[in-house]
Amino acid sequence: MRPLKLTLSAFGPYAAETVLDLAQLGRGGLYLVTGDTGAGKTTLFDAITYALYDHSSGGVREGAMLRSKYAEPGTPTFVELEFEVRGQRCTVRRNPEYLRPKARGEGFTTEKADACLTYADGRPPVTRAKDVTAAVVDIIGLDYNQFSQIAMIAQGQFTRLLNASTEERSKIFRKLFRTQPYQRLQERLQAENAALTRQREEQSVRIGQLLSGLSWAEGDADEAVLDELPPLCEAGGQASPEGVLPLLDALLAGQEQALSAATAARAEAEAELDKLQQTLGRAEQAEKLRLELTAAQARQGALRPVLDAAEAEAARHAGDTAALDALAGKLERAKADLAAFDGLDSLEKKLSAARDAAALENARAEKRRAALGQLDGELTALEQSLAALGGAEAEKVSLEARAEQLTRRETALAQLARSLAEGQRRGQAARQAQERYLLADGAKERAHALRDHLERAFLNAQAGLLAEGLTDGTPCPVCGSTHHPKRAVLPAEAPTQARVDAARQSADEADRAAQEASASAAKAVAADREAKAILRRDAEALLPERFTSPEGPVKLTVSLLKTALAEESEALHAAQEALDKAQKQNAAALAAKARQEDERQKKTAQRSALEAEARASAEEAARQSAAAKALEAQCAEARAALPAAGREEARRALAGLENERCALRAGMDAAASALARARQDYAAAEAAVTALTAQQTEAGEAADLPALESQRDALTARRTALAAQEKALTARLLPNRKAADLYRQHAAARAELERRWQWVNALASTAGGTLSSKQKIRLEAYIQMNYLDAILVHANTRLMQMTAGQYELERVGAENQRSQSGLDLGVIDHYNGTRRSVKTLSGGESFKASLALALGLSDEVQSAAGGIRLDTLFLDEGFGSLDDESLEQAIRVLAGLTEGDRLVGIISHVAALKERIDKQVVVKKARSGGSTVEVLV
Repeated sequence: MRPLKLTLSAFGPYAAETVLDLAQLGRGGLYLVTGDTGAGKTTLFDAITYALYDHSSGGVREGAMLRSKYAEPGTPTFVELEFEVRGQRCTVRRNPEYLRPKARGEGFTTEKADACLTYADGRPPVTRAKDVTAAVVDIIGLDYNQFSQIAMIAQGQFTRLLNASTEERSKIFRKLFRTQPYQRLQERLQAENAALTRQREEQSVRIGQLLSGLSWAEGDADEAVLDELPPLCEAGGQASPEGVLPLLDALLAGQEQALSAATAARAEAEAELDKLQQTLGRAEQAEKLRLELTAAQARQGALRPVLDAAEAEAARHAGDTAALDALAGKLERAKADLAAFDGLDSLEKKLSAARDAAALENARAEKRRAALGQLDGELTALEQSLAALGGAEAEKVSLEARAEQLTRRETALAQLARSLAEGQRRGQAARQAQERYLLADGAKERAHALRDHLERAFLNAQAGLLAEGLTDGTPCPVCGSTHHPKRAVLPAEAPTQARVDAARQSADEADRAAQEASASAAKAVAADREAKAILRRDAEALLPERFTSPEGPVKLTVSLLKTALAEESEALHAAQEALDKAQKQNAAALAAKARQEDERQKKTAQRSALEAEARASAEEAARQSAAAKALEAQCAEARAALPAAGREEARRALAGLENERCALRAGMDAAASALARARQDYAAAEAAVTALTAQQTEAGEAADLPALESQRDALTARRTALAAQEKALTARLLPNRKAADLYRQHAAARAELERRWQWVNALASTAGGTLSSKQKIRLEAYIQMNYLDAILVHANTRLMQMTAGQYELERVGAENQRSQSGLDLGVIDHYNGTRRSVKTLSGGESFKASLALALGLSDEVQSAAGGIRLDTLFLDEGFGSLDDESLEQAIRVLAGLTEGDRLVGIISHVAALKERIDKQVVVKKARSGGSTVEVLV
């Protein structure tokens, strides 16, 4: 990555927009960033890192802290970096979140943080801060942590890596070399080992609980051994399945044998009880039949008198049938008399309805005849109104023709206005072209005058020029003399040949410019004349009354034409308004005519329907009147045929006959029903006695019920005792059998768990560096040791140069086996052959060792990142702790880094560096606040 241009605006101490052209520094070599303390040297590195990764170079200052306190409120805060990676140019622009004045109104608003990455090859830009950072990492090949360690080493970062502990150095390497997968593998192995250990303990407790749940009878042969199994398993003892399973099998076999014997005894008792229950059932059935027969005989004797009384009552009602037939004839005659009164009522109701219907239809016919008269008046008024609106269609056609005429005139006026504007434009263009021609002609005259003056002066100075080259003994090119007593003198302001040639060329160019200006002016003047001719033609054609007269054409001026256009436009607008008003009135008249014609059609249709309804009402009234007369005659005939008695007397006679018939029918039905019930009850009692007598004969003699019941109770008690014994044995056997099955499963799982735990425990101890009597080196630390060894190879190459072969860094182990080790550093002093801690180095020695280690780390990270090459390296360190010789050695080492087109930038106040490094970026504080920066090459 090579930065080309850095732009800062309201960023840190840089209040205004500041552009730093880093491309001036070239493609290789050392350059120095120097200037006043606190002026903003480190801010330049912060800006580069912030633009790329949204972080400052030291990781201390956040983006929101970088807004300049010297900037004007309206100055935007941003950093823009143009950089190059493998020939590909990109520009990244990033701004932090800050307060800015509102675009409208007073007060401030928050400008959100944003970023944008653009490509020089035209690819779509990348937006949003996170996406831009990801794209930068993809382009450069380094994330922020790697970049800050190998490309931009900030203040205070040199000795941090040198003096770090194994744990601290491991954290640094974890980010740089991405060794997190090895750390996660260690943690997963430790977690699985802990989980397996916990499962072993839980499995032992579970097996002990299973054996604790076993039950057996007192006095079992293996009772003592079985009592010792549960606590042995719970304590993690070595009770092997080979010793436990035979005991469990023997226990289960004995309990199964006892259960089989109890089950057989219970089945035998149940068989005897079933046989006795059958005998007892037959005895109980015989006793029940005896009791039922006695009750049936008593019921039969009680039902005989009831049957005799029912037969006597039925004989008494035997002659009531003839009386019912005589009553039926009387009822028919009474109903006929009452129906005559009902028929008269019906005829009178029909008569009243016919009279009402005739009156109603007469009223309807009269009402409809009145409505016909009113409708005829309305139709006459509509006809008169329509006759008055008859000319609306012709008026509409006339108005439409007038509208088209006004539209054409409006278009013509607009075209004339455009022609006027075009004529003015061409006139202005002609005047400007003439002015340019005059200027070009003046320049031509001046160029010609200067050329003629210089040519004359040059010719006048030729003698002096020839005399300047004459020496005694050399013949004169004009007269041939070798003696030159009086040589011509060169004028003080003699022009050179080059100046004369330049004047001639300027004169030629002025000629060409004047010719081009003359042609342009002529073309513009011709176009102006043509525009004016077209304008007069259009004006006379459209407004002949204004621009023609008997005396000849009227002079056409811009002001006159503008006035005419304004007046004509005003007249046109007035005519259009009048037309619009007339069209609206015509449209209203046409709409009114259409409504009235529609209303006339509707009323004509209403009149025809109303006339038909009136005629139908009159016909219906005549029909109802005729029907009423016929009904009057029928009513008279019906009154004459009525019996002498009244309606109420006929109704009472009919009711008396109905009551008499109902009483007679009820007596007959009651006697018949009582006789049927008595016969049915007596027959049922007689059949029950016969059936029970037959069943008793089949059952035989009754047995001794009390003795049988005593035997049944004894057998029931015995069966209950045997069932309880069987249940108890089953309750003991089934859990024991289940516990034995579960024990077999858990014992097999425990064996498999034990095998897995043994090799996982060994792996976890190895990867975690916890093996006893071994160095405490974790797997991740072992991987990082290889990186550290490679770093030390690069670092010692430079450290030996900077210390004249005195010091060399080495990796050492921990002081004891109780601490984690593998990444500790020591130093070898080749002058006295000793080895010691890096913490014993002096300030200058620590700086050189730290610089060598940082550069070695940079080399190794580049290699580990896929051979990425950084074209620029930034070092933010003062070099103030070095003496002259050490400084010289450090500069030689850094200069060696610049081989192969690499730039190395250094921030420092050391005066010797200012003298040794020519390329400099100088930062100065401004008196008004803020800072300025310039590049010196």
